[in-house]
Amino acid sequence: MSSASDSEGSCWTLEIVPSHADQVAVFRGLVREIFVTMIPGTSPADTIQAFKPLKDAGFNPVPHIAARGFASEAELRAFCDGMRVHGIRKALVLAGGQSKPLGPYLDSFQIIESEAFRSSGVDVVALAGHPEGNPQDKNSLNSLLKKLRYLQDIGLEAEILTQWSFAPDKVSAYIRLLREEGVAVPIRVGVAGPASLHTLLKYAKICGVTAAKEVLRKQGFSFGRLLMSNDPKRFVSNVSGTSNFHLYPFGGLEKCSRWLEDHSVAARASA
Repeated sequence: MSSASDSEGSCWTLEIVPSHADQVAVFRGLVREIFVTMIPGTSPADTIQAFKPLKDAGFNPVPHIAARGFASEAELRAFCDGMRVHGIRKALVLAGGQSKPLGPYLDSFQIIESEAFRSSGVDVVALAGHPEGNPQDKNSLNSLLKKLRYLQDIGLEAEILTQWSFAPDKVSAYIRLLREEGVAVPIRVGVAGPASLHTLLKYAKICGVTAAKEVLRKQGFSFGRLLMSNDPKRFVSNVSGTSNFHLYPFGGLEKCSRWLEDHSVAARASA
């Protein structure tokens, strides 16, 4: 299976919502690629509008393409045309958070095999990985392998971006499983940024991160502890099989940039 080159000089990427595209200057020198979400409540056009400020700030935008968020084939074509105009070369293709599709697309495979996507200029496709399983797809591993084979067949490079997790052992086991299945593409692990446990558990419920209950158990269900801030360092240091990570800034962009700067300085000092 074909592979995409790792980003030289940095092993971190960042995820933002479109409305935060003008607030990312604090990440200069820390990341080069910034993924832009396409979530329920926003339109594909919102994601496109984030491209210019991100590029003007010196970053490479990587849009989410959420299959269920497109109301029509014409809307998908317009989005793909927008990617081509802005010179977007990588995109994360996924089903999306809509419980029901707004239009004709149910899953990510329908996007990557569409004529509109094939003409978008994208040559690296990121796919979602689910170390704790995907409640929307009970056969998520087989679905991922199918998409990787298809991308190889049509000559596009691929990488995998995992859902964030509280369980580094499950993530490491998932990476080992993929490698045993012959997957050689880069794997980037999702990391929940510094935020209160209360905030992370809220997002965990939305995202289907099942280890949330275990975190609650370890914290003793204490309200005071739920207000304490998560430090991603322990999670990152216990993941094996990759040095590529993707930061979800649930605690805010400035707080996450300070943590990533401190982490980068510490990593360089120990190298």
